[in-house]
Amino acid sequence: MKKYIAIAILLISSLFISGTKDKKTLTCREIILHTLDSIKNIRTQSFNVKATERIGNHFLNAESHIKINVNPKKIYFFSPAKGIELLWVEGTNKGNATIHSQSFPLMNLDLDPFGSIVRKDQHHTIFDLGSSFIGKTIANTILKSPKEFDKHFSYSGSITWDNKECYQIIINYPEYNYIEYITKKGETVTSIAHKLNTSDYKIRYKNELSSYFGSIKEGKKLIIPIPYCNKVVMYIDKRTYIPINVTVYDDEGLFEAYEFKNMRINRTFESDEFLKSYKGYGF
Repeated sequence: MKKYIAIAILLISSLFISGTKDKKTLTCREIILHTLDSIKNIRTQSFNVKATERIGNHFLNAESHIKINVNPKKIYFFSPAKGIELLWVEGTNKGNATIHSQSFPLMNLDLDPFGSIVRKDQHHTIFDLGSSFIGKTIANTILKSPKEFDKHFSYSGSITWDNKECYQIIINYPEYNYIEYITKKGETVTSIAHKLNTSDYKIRYKNELSSYFGSIKEGKKLIIPIPYCNKVVMYIDKRTYIPINVTVYDDEGLFEAYEFKNMRINRTFESDEFLKSYKGYGF
């Protein structure tokens, strides 16, 4: 992910940028440059997120508390409403996530983070949590059409959200469309989505694969949305240059929205904060 962002920063710097963020008025290109740079330099991140996602023909709302260590990758997820905790640490537990539910307090489950149970009614995998997925999506947009920045990005002025002064950035994708795709041997919906920088949930929904998370038969014809969406409205905190409110639209209207609060960047986690035995966890 950092490689994509670094290349995008280099492209913006070489093609567009003049001046620094100390200027009173920043251009859209400068705001995006500083945002990508801030995301690239995230080592740790913790926040509360309110997610709204369109599942089928209705919307699901969820609030969660997230902790992320970037390298090595460590993820803690807690949903108070569902009473569910998830812990995933790179290089441990055979790649599985440990799940604890207050409904079954005496047992934990080790589950595939890409599997149907963990992914049920979710737009994203746990690896898309935080700012990294947002940064990669922005970077891929720039890398695909480095000389068409103004076609996609625009600055819509300042806005106050959650008592924070923010830059309001609009990202438009007038080329948004559906294409036919023929699957190759060993591909999954998720691997196809990563390759084409689009939504694996949307691929499942459009192709009636909502509960299918394994490899897809070679040669199957799929309808794929390209790119991820047709419009994004993003609020970027002026102090940290981190997106704290992201609303995504597709051809059917609102697709998903994420509100990030109590965002803390690059704090030092305690040595046992990604262990099941950490104080306050229910594992």
